[in-house]
Amino acid sequence: MHTLETTVEGHDRGIEVLREILPWLQETTGFRGVLRLASPDRSKTVVITLWVDEAAMLESSEVGRNLGALAAEASGEERIALEDFEVTFLDGFRLT
Repeated sequence: MHTLETTVEGHDRGIEVLREILPWLQETTGFRGVLRLASPDRSKTVVITLWVDEAAMLESSEVGRNLGALAAEASGEERIALEDFEVTFLDGFRLT
């Protein structure tokens, strides 16, 4: 999960960058989806990627961390955190 400090302009550019890297994500083994959440004033965003299992997440983590840093830089945002979480409950979305 990436947490970013953003501006309205950076938020909009961040969506563009995400769309640019989405084809790569979609072809990555085990990738199941991505969510981008933003605070109402667009001052913070959270990007969550979903993976079929921990092994798939770990396998892509190094490239993902580099892509996250590049995406933050390209959109003029400052990454304040990068953390790994496990999905412990999910309803209405199939990971397999």
